[in-house]
Amino acid sequence: MSSTTPVLDSAFTPDAPVAIGYDSHSLEEYASKWVFPMGLGEMGLNDTRKVGQDGSISMAAVPFKTGVDAVFDHAKYFAVSHDSFRMPQSGSLRFAMDIEAQTPGTQPQRVIHGSYTDGGRPFEQTVTEAQQAALMFNITNVETGQLFDWFVSGHQAFALIERLPSNVANPALAASDPAYVGLERAYTQMVRSGPITPGQTHNYAIAYTRNATESTVEYFLDGDLFARVDRVGIPLDTQGVSFTGTYLSYEHAAGEELKDRMNTFVIGHGLYTMLDAFPFQHPDAPARAVSIPMSERLFGQGARGTFSNCEITTISD
Repeated sequence: MSSTTPVLDSAFTPDAPVAIGYDSHSLEEYASKWVFPMGLGEMGLNDTRKVGQDGSISMAAVPFKTGVDAVFDHAKYFAVSHDSFRMPQSGSLRFAMDIEAQTPGTQPQRVIHGSYTDGGRPFEQTVTEAQQAALMFNITNVETGQLFDWFVSGHQAFALIERLPSNVANPALAASDPAYVGLERAYTQMVRSGPITPGQTHNYAIAYTRNATESTVEYFLDGDLFARVDRVGIPLDTQGVSFTGTYLSYEHAAGEELKDRMNTFVIGHGLYTMLDAFPFQHPDAPARAVSIPMSERLFGQGARGTFSNCEITTISD
């Protein structure tokens, strides 16, 4: 496949979905298809990336060695597709990938300790295995900062939905700009978490669907529906729907429905951790800002695994 943006338009019908592959068969091809907006992270210290004959990409960072006391600590290694993929005006765009993950050094229900930066009060929270270390696969609409994520650890997977605030996604954007996303629109929420069979490769898919009246994202695990979110852009607690409770939006943020603005997506994958407290040291919520020392961020955990069979399917109504 070339590095030009694929044209996926309304000529397709539900009876004839169009699928394209996005695997690489050499490190050179991999580097031409993926960019690294946050640098190489763990791979900059020890580049363990290998491309298999089947087009898979494997990597390992055991244990994690990079860290920073900020939300950017989450990405230990992150690659985003060079290409963007067009969303039909009415229809679905489905992204799927096989993932095999191992996360040595993680601990069941580990408690993370820190302190509030405003006054130094102690802070602690219990984090799941996949929050401690995971292989991550996501799709992003760059214009709005809306993301749909899979986090996969050795024994657990969870579906995440989030909209990045502008101070993370586009720091140069002025708060007075109508496109600015503050805490009244941003959210990060774990929709559902569940166990997986360790030591096996599983297929993870994310399908975003919209039409003239609604939008929905669905998460599939090995072909079975795992989680679904309607009214994309409105936080789950604001909608009053059931989810894991991690994390509540800031003061039940109103959010906004985004279906008319999400016209292209890019794919991301990498090695991740997610130990911080929401809203992740956002400047508009200083009373909730938490500092977590490096000894709590890096406690011997790491991740290794393989991404393969990356496929994008478009269905237009």
